Amino acid sequence: MSAPGFRLYDPTAEPRIVAERLAPRLASLAGKRAGILDNGKANAGTLMLAVTKILQERYGVAEVIKREKPVAGPPVPEVLAALSQCDFVLVGSAD
Repeated sequence: MSAPGFRLYDPTAEPRIVAERLAPRLASLAGKRAGILDNGKANAGTLMLAVTKILQERYGVAEVIKREKPVAGPPVPEVLAALSQCDFVLVGSAD
């Protein structure tokens, strides 16, 4: 039973099939270049830098490239160009 004057909408949609494939798994991280896309959320960059430091120490990641994306939306082309030179990129958020 709903209250007078209120209407409830169900936002669920039908699942859709996407024909994209995942990138192949790296055989090793040794000598690889890691990228970080910092979305500007509090502690996001700090968290991902800590993760990449562990990846360098334990698994031999050679280099880390960090770029920022300070607004909600896609990164600028220069950021994408820099991160496209990486073997893998960490993208995430933290609050």
